[in-house]
Amino acid sequence: MNLYFNPNDPMKTAIVSANGIPQYRISTSKAHTFGSPSTTLIQRPVENEVVAEILWKRGPGRHPVVRSNVFDGQSQEIEIREFLYKMGSAFSSTRFFLGNDDREYKWKTVKGTGQVLFDRTSRREIARFTQEVVQDGFFKNQCKWLLHIEPTDLDIDLIVLTFIVMEKRRRDREAEDTIGAYQDEDDQTCEGGCEVGSG
Repeated sequence: MNLYFNPNDPMKTAIVSANGIPQYRISTSKAHTFGSPSTTLIQRPVENEVVAEILWKRGPGRHPVVRSNVFDGQSQEIEIREFLYKMGSAFSSTRFFLGNDDREYKWKTVKGTGQVLFDRTSRREIARFTQEVVQDGFFKNQCKWLLHIEPTDLDIDLIVLTFIVMEKRRRDREAEDTIGAYQDEDDQTCEGGCEVGSG
């Protein structure tokens, strides 16, 4: 199954099937007051149903949370770090989660590819975020970013939810690295306190 991102923005997009029908709508509202979190809604527009609400809490002692019933059918609020957890290296971007089928899965950033979801035990690839020129269907001959999902018992809502969290965090890290690189260049000074390259 291919789910196309239109546009390629995990915070504000329509996720569309090959025949052009929106399967999910992602929207994010900005924080209205200082200290309040921005909120991402993942909805299924056909059923007019909210799949999940993500509150991007920030600051000391505050952690992003998800409100959803995809975990066990009951509405729950859970910290992202509890359901998308680390194992092994503290510096790894790989995250694990327990699926609705009681199997453990992991999202891993693969260089040159992006986010890839694996079954931890079998190591079988479940989903991959990639770009391709679409061969047929609604987006024929267009270059689109998509989430390719192999046949699986894992709930598609859970795949989409965990992917949105992982991709947002990956893009946030890239943005921070870019800002850090610019700051490093700006911080270079020569003797006497003059900036390198200044006239």
